[in-house]
Amino acid sequence: MVPSVWKEQRVVEAFDVDVTGRLKPHVLFSFLLSCAWNHAAASGFSFQELSERGLMWVLTKFQMSILHMPEWRNEISVETWGKRIERLYALRDFRVSSLPGQRLACATGSWMILDKKSYRPQKLEQLMASFPWQEGKSELEGSLQKVTEATNGQERTQHRVRFSELDVNNHVNAANYLKWVMDSYPREVLESRLVESVEISFLAEATVDDEITVSFERVADQDINTIKRGRDQKDLCRAALQWQEHR
Repeated sequence: MVPSVWKEQRVVEAFDVDVTGRLKPHVLFSFLLSCAWNHAAASGFSFQELSERGLMWVLTKFQMSILHMPEWRNEISVETWGKRIERLYALRDFRVSSLPGQRLACATGSWMILDKKSYRPQKLEQLMASFPWQEGKSELEGSLQKVTEATNGQERTQHRVRFSELDVNNHVNAANYLKWVMDSYPREVLESRLVESVEISFLAEATVDDEITVSFERVADQDINTIKRGRDQKDLCRAALQWQEHR
């Protein structure tokens, strides 16, 4: 029987960390996504099984709160579970802990299942009736609302999408969007501050050879970062970041 709460252990390797020895935010994000994929696959909702039915998973929103960023050589535990269905969205939560049990980070995400040809969202109540939902078990309550649109963003970086950044759906892997956002910050910011929270909305897909830009605007107590596609100026992703000083 597939466990309702899926658990994996990882060791933070040298190539997972930045110059401060701490896990890169986009790598932590990729750890969580990998855990979610593995749980979905074990539960009968893998990429292959959905693809055979002309369907695919699409991540629409992700929120992550980082209490203590794991460091090089740390052994960590990642847990994930399906929280509930809300309208057309499958909600999933995450907890990251040290092996002794210290809570390091928590996260929540929302996914849709789309028809691969029409991109039409599927109704999940019947489609996922066999999934081991954990109603009432919540690690982080998020919002399905999109990240606030920037009104006066300043362009920071440009990038051409590479083949190595694509996933099995032929779109840019979700973690790469956060990598582009982090890479748009000056070194002095990345060395002196720690990401405390990330809220990211995925609005459209990028694929190979797309030219994208990353822009920045400070709004209240958070940074709003917007990734746009050059050919049509469409927002592909918006990411709201909050920071704390290095401890």
